[in-house]
Amino acid sequence: MRPPGMDDEVSIASGGNRSYQYWNKEEILGFVGAPPQFAEPIVTVRARIANTVDHVPVPHKVRTWHPAIDRLLKEDEKRREKQLTDPYPMSWDKPVFDTPFERRRLRVLNSLFLAVAKMNGKPSVCGREAREIRISFFQQHLCLTLDRPKRSNRHAQVLNTTGESCDTRMCLSILSGFGSETVLAFWQDEDARKLEMHMTDVAVQTILTAEIQYREGALRQYQWRVRRKAELEEEQRKRKLEAERAEKERKKRIEQARINRLLGDAAAFQQAGEIRKYVEVIRLTIARDSSSSMDEVEQWSRWALAQADRIDPAIGGRFLKAMQDEDVSQATGQLPIGQNRDSRRSDRERVAITSLFLEPAKSQAE
Repeated sequence: MRPPGMDDEVSIASGGNRSYQYWNKEEILGFVGAPPQFAEPIVTVRARIANTVDHVPVPHKVRTWHPAIDRLLKEDEKRREKQLTDPYPMSWDKPVFDTPFERRRLRVLNSLFLAVAKMNGKPSVCGREAREIRISFFQQHLCLTLDRPKRSNRHAQVLNTTGESCDTRMCLSILSGFGSETVLAFWQDEDARKLEMHMTDVAVQTILTAEIQYREGALRQYQWRVRRKAELEEEQRKRKLEAERAEKERKKRIEQARINRLLGDAAAFQQAGEIRKYVEVIRLTIARDSSSSMDEVEQWSRWALAQADRIDPAIGGRFLKAMQDEDVSQATGQLPIGQNRDSRRSDRERVAITSLFLEPAKSQAE
């Protein structure tokens, strides 16, 4: 049988008890499986605990002190010796556990600690007055308080039926966590029944609380993982949709850029043809007119035809660049393969170049 509070799974070389909130995405997105199931009913667990714990007495004269309590008594003895030897004793150094209430409190804690140790409970007490009480069962940690019961100011001076002040009563509580004021279970002195008579039930319930806490934690972990996995899958779905949308936009931009380059190349091809026609008309006109030097005309013609070749996309297969993507240049600032800054500049210049020829050509033709 699994001891109360112990995890069903044992991790080898896991580096300690890593909280599931720190799992990485791969761990969360892995196979989840069915919700945690516990073969042993909680009622059966309680019966098993009660059988192991048996009866928990609180003797007035203690023969064996739990190590945690024994440490407190030894520290108190050192204070007592210091009080006796110091010529100027300080109130801070006086023993803490000399009063009947504090001695009784240590006896109750001692009985509880010895009882829970039968089922792997590891108690610890912190603070000068031993007010921080913790009991660990494997990875489950319980916080307890053992002190005078809290009461309102309106009942501050109320006495019980025996005339005993309420300040002498004792209350033991199991809290939901350290520093919490949420009480999971509590027992206190009653007129007819002291806390000591409840100690068997206290020990059983303390151990059982560790098991309940483990089961609730396992279910909480499962629910968190299911919820977190759904969130991560939704995030992945949205990222995929966004990537698909961005890819469609990218392809749309590429296609539009290709069309724009194609239209530009068609216009450039037509403009190059117009320049060549214009040069031919000039040559024929000069040949008839003989008003200009043929050398100057030939020099001008070579220059004009060179400009036509420069903007003509058919020469050198420059028209094929219309099929090249420009996404790389848009993302990195680099030009596509086969295109340089001069070629871009030529796209801007060809409009200016052709404007030098088209208007005169039209007038010559007329």
